Amino acid sequence: MPDTSFTAPPRPLIGRLSLCLKGLRLVALLLLGVLLLPVVPLIGNRSWKLVRWWHGRMLRVLNVEIEIDGEVPVGPTLIVANHCSWLDIVVLGHAFNASFVSKAEIGGWPLVGSFARAAGTLFLARGAGKTSETSEKIRSVLAAGRSVLFFPEGTTTTDPQPKRFHARLFAAAIDGGYPVLPVALRYCDDTTPAEMHHALAPWVNEAALWPHFRDLFRVHDMRAQLRLCAPIDPRGFDRRSLAEASYMAISHRQSMAAIKSRRAAASRPPR
Repeated sequence: MPDTSFTAPPRPLIGRLSLCLKGLRLVALLLLGVLLLPVVPLIGNRSWKLVRWWHGRMLRVLNVEIEIDGEVPVGPTLIVANHCSWLDIVVLGHAFNASFVSKAEIGGWPLVGSFARAAGTLFLARGAGKTSETSEKIRSVLAAGRSVLFFPEGTTTTDPQPKRFHARLFAAAIDGGYPVLPVALRYCDDTTPAEMHHALAPWVNEAALWPHFRDLFRVHDMRAQLRLCAPIDPRGFDRRSLAEASYMAISHRQSMAAIKSRRAAASRPPR
């Protein structure tokens, strides 16, 4: 088990003038998003392109660069990823043409809920029988030719290594025969230890959204590394074994990437 007790200091935060300019860009982008909300339902199947473009603009405002290692699927796929932060939605929403599965409470958040509905988010209601209802919605989206993405940990974590995956929503892939794509997600800059996320990336333990967003907003730059694992054919799996196979794929990919990063760092000549 890697030692994650050490937290490296991130690169210097941006200055006051840069922060003000960045804030103006953010306000302009949010206003544009509000103006575009009524447009999204009118453009039908092409709406994902507008949503992806908006996510890309948000990443530019936040100074987050995406690195993708692997092949992005062409056909409808059930995509699963480890979960670190609200920022995952923006990163993965830009990388994939996919509807997200989210807890129902987010649908009631001011502005965020409106953006989520416009992007085609499927809200997971709590209560008996609601999981099968959500699974049916997932199958409908997949059958329509669009991928679906969810976070099977069911919570955000500080460690790139995932926690145990919940299995219930994997049923949609098994029932429809759709491949499952595990995605290993990590945030870093040049100072981040190989086994960790960037110190300011995780949003965990029901922390308030605004303080986390404010701190992340001041980061000079950050990379979101997406390591795409080999797609898993669901034939022969049940929900639990498919969830476990996805968990192991992400865990192994994160471990191998950390080893490679440490070796590369060790081979660099001293400054």
